[in-house]
Amino acid sequence: MIEDVYEPLARYRDEFRRKFAELARRKFEELTRESGVDVRANRALVGEIKVLQGKADSASAKKTCYGWLMALAFIGAAGAAAWAFMMDGPDPVVHDRCIAGAVAGACLGIAMIPLYRAAARLLAELQSQIAERKAVAWEQMEPLNRLYTWDTTVKLIEATVPRLEFDPYFAADRLAALRAQYGWDDSFNDGKSIMFAQSGVINGNPFVFGHYLDMEWGEKTYEGTLDISWTEWEEDEEGRERAVTMHETLHAYVTKPIPVYGEQKFLVYGNDAAPNLTFSREPSGLTGKDGELFGKIRKNWRLSRLKAYSRNLDDESNFTLMGNEEFETWFHAKDRDNEVEFRLLFTPVAQTQMLGLMKDTKVGYGDDFTFIKQRKVNVLFSKHLNEGTIDTDPAKFRSWDYDAAAAFFVSFNERYFKDAYFALAPLLSIPLYQQTRTHEDIWKDALKRPAPSFWEQEAVANYHGEDKFRHPSCITRSILKTKVVRQEEGESTVAVTAYGYSGEERVDYEAVYGGDGKWHDVPVPWTEYLPVQRTSNICLSERGTPSEEFRRRAAASKESAYRRSILSFLAGA
Repeated sequence: MIEDVYEPLARYRDEFRRKFAELARRKFEELTRESGVDVRANRALVGEIKVLQGKADSASAKKTCYGWLMALAFIGAAGAAAWAFMMDGPDPVVHDRCIAGAVAGACLGIAMIPLYRAAARLLAELQSQIAERKAVAWEQMEPLNRLYTWDTTVKLIEATVPRLEFDPYFAADRLAALRAQYGWDDSFNDGKSIMFAQSGVINGNPFVFGHYLDMEWGEKTYEGTLDISWTEWEEDEEGRERAVTMHETLHAYVTKPIPVYGEQKFLVYGNDAAPNLTFSREPSGLTGKDGELFGKIRKNWRLSRLKAYSRNLDDESNFTLMGNEEFETWFHAKDRDNEVEFRLLFTPVAQTQMLGLMKDTKVGYGDDFTFIKQRKVNVLFSKHLNEGTIDTDPAKFRSWDYDAAAAFFVSFNERYFKDAYFALAPLLSIPLYQQTRTHEDIWKDALKRPAPSFWEQEAVANYHGEDKFRHPSCITRSILKTKVVRQEEGESTVAVTAYGYSGEERVDYEAVYGGDGKWHDVPVPWTEYLPVQRTSNICLSERGTPSEEFRRRAAASKESAYRRSILSFLAGA
């Protein structure tokens, strides 16, 4: 029988961390054996490359040094010569010294030329040797580089954590189930473009890691200047009036809207437990401050506010403070709307596990997460997840250096596992979530018809690059949105629309009072952002190998190939 994951912090510390690291090392060894890479030959070649690189660094330093000395010598010679010939009634001794300095500087500069050229030739030769040997090293490593896949990392996680499964890609039926079974609202995606998505299940309950690009209107302050001058009269020491020209630079400012783009990573989780409960909470800022005076003051202040809120009977809130005041202070979900279901979800065991997770400062990331529950849908944002990466592009692992590849493979996967695990940890801290299982029949159709969701389509378009779809006049980033225009036998044509902004240069004139006692219209140039869009097509094959007809259509539209997991995508300009 497969066990549930209770006490997520302790399980990671005492079991999962070491187990995953060992599995990652074994996986790399397995890939090495399968590839047949000659590790000794690669290490010997990499050693040669590193020796050559050290020599190249030395040659580069000499080239730079000789270059500076040569430039300084010629500049000094030119300066000394100019000083000698520009002096008014020069002192013969000084004049002769300047000429001597100019000659010496010129001689030094000329002497540096062969040294500089020799260092440059040596550097070029060394760089050529390095490039040749690296090409051979890449050939040595190519059998291993070909074996990395998109699901390498998530398969290691599945082998480490019970009841955690990942999908090959985010299928349309998985998204449809999130809508129908759990009430997921696609309006979340309005104005956003999905850059990556990784779905799966915890004990049959669906989750999705997402990474999106969003745009919000911000403001930018532009500055303009205008130089003015005027004449004033003043008396000199002898009492005579004289004209004086005054100068002033006037400054004016205007504030205009500007599109601001930002990226965000998040986790969506569906579960039938506590189906009528809604709440939200944000990081408390208390992690690591238990022994600090400020931390104690802040906790006491938060608790006093919660108590006052709980005693207030004049509003419509049903908030009632629970007995575990420490949990209430840290979790601080004061906007909850169903006290019965909140207590059903956060039992004493759940409270203890959640507190341990939030107070931790050594194993995980502490209280760095925002937790939003809307009936059956849970959305979590974690600071550590946003700062890390959630995509497992196999290109990350490609290398010409076997030992560097091995070290990176293990370190990247360990970090990825830690980031993903502690993003899920608040959910794993709630026993009722793992005890509530969705009927397996809900997902049977998803396995039969693995059509990708629009999240996956947007992720593919973004992976291919915004620049492939951007409107020619666009000067900002582009929000890519997709729509299926044709679908047949596991192959689809998807329209990708890139929404961005062009820039039109404008000038406002702002009245500014000058020192001359007059108002002046100061020009302030600014940029007006106007919406532009462009629609292109990408072709998508869900069978891993596109049909000949599919390839023919792709070639006819000058489309290039891109492969991810069991999906093949052909994108057209």
